[in-house]
Amino acid sequence: MSNYSDWIQSVISSALPQLLTQGFQLNNRELATLAWLVVCLIILAVDALLSPDIRSTLVGLLRMAVAPRLVAMWITYGAWILLFIVIVDQVVIWSPVLTKATLVWGLTTGIAMLVGFTEAGSLEYFREELSNVLGVIVLVEFFLNVDPFSLWFEFLLQPFLFFFTVAPVVAREPEQQKTLRRVRNWVFLILVLAIVVNTAQSLSTSWQTLNLKLFALQAVWPMLLGVWVLVFVFPLTIFSSYENAFIQLRKSRENPTGLWKAKLGLILALRLRLKWIREAAKGGTYEVANAESVSGAYEAAKHYKADLVAEERQETAYQEDLVRYAGSTELGEEGRPRDKREFRESIRALKRLHTSQMGWYERELRGYKPDLIELFGDDFTKAGLDIPSGITLEVSDDGERWYAWRRTPGGHCFAIGASEEPPSEWLYDGPEPPQDFPGIGSEWGNSPFSMDEYPNWYL
Repeated sequence: MSNYSDWIQSVISSALPQLLTQGFQLNNRELATLAWLVVCLIILAVDALLSPDIRSTLVGLLRMAVAPRLVAMWITYGAWILLFIVIVDQVVIWSPVLTKATLVWGLTTGIAMLVGFTEAGSLEYFREELSNVLGVIVLVEFFLNVDPFSLWFEFLLQPFLFFFTVAPVVAREPEQQKTLRRVRNWVFLILVLAIVVNTAQSLSTSWQTLNLKLFALQAVWPMLLGVWVLVFVFPLTIFSSYENAFIQLRKSRENPTGLWKAKLGLILALRLRLKWIREAAKGGTYEVANAESVSGAYEAAKHYKADLVAEERQETAYQEDLVRYAGSTELGEEGRPRDKREFRESIRALKRLHTSQMGWYERELRGYKPDLIELFGDDFTKAGLDIPSGITLEVSDDGERWYAWRRTPGGHCFAIGASEEPPSEWLYDGPEPPQDFPGIGSEWGNSPFSMDEYPNWYL
């Protein structure tokens, strides 16, 4: 099998003679990955030729990728990597053997880190990324890639691994997901052990001729690159976040002139606090936008930040109370349960159910849908609930009334329903579930949307 690998290497060497002299020599795992990438691109190209929809989608994505701003970002990113190489070359660390590792890392992990800046909501994101970059897993990944298997084995192995990676995700049944995850874990464990044995044997036979200094440098090289790219991503994130915050200022400002004062005031107040800049990008900065001076915008931005800090402290206290009062049967000063576990999750799930019932009522001749939970697969995980959700749904025989309820871990019950056609909405919360439909059962009160009677819906 090694003859195939040697043949492909010779083709690459002939086509691009400078690659091998610069240390760019693909191993069998990388060759197999490249081969599958080519196969996928061919399939995608054929689909694009046969399907106008796919073709238009690809053209749209390509136009997005070559938009002036993105092109400027790609060029700046490439220049940043080159600057790193120049710096390490000056301190006599660089070696041509690192060329391939730098290019492959820069086009995969590096770009993933670069585009991931849109997910950065606070400095905690960068702490986690730094922890990942400097983690032991990076060294483990390097060790597992030191000596790949034969080319054809690697070529057949990759779709096999892809299947066991994707299968647990796409499986719908919880039991099936658990089974596939268990099989996947065993498959990966056996594979890792095989790779470790293979790598250990390879290193033991070449230990005498191994350049330990270069080997160690290759091991930590992804870490160094990762830290360097994070240094680039942080100011990029700040710049992008402020840009979005300025868009909100522009939308909110009644007088378009003097917008620079609002921008400067916002910058002076929020500085490099990424969390608050991200919040400003969502809106809520009307007072800042309409300030007539830099000092006025600064004071308005300070008040805006103070409100955010107060909300954050309130949320922190709420999360602490969830732990503190877990299992408690006490009532607070307003007569509300102290144990609020899954209050929010239950409310979100029931609200989603109500929205769906309104939609089905318009489409179904028989009114509200009695098997809506089954239609969902009892999946309210997006609301934060496990499967099964514990929600009970009741629909009247004529389909004109319905309600659904759920009991939280603390024993409190939430319910939502309708007494007539949409947009009818009744809310309930109490120690026990409702016994009848809204508008009939006295436990629902005299009217819907009763904040005074059922305040736990409005946390």
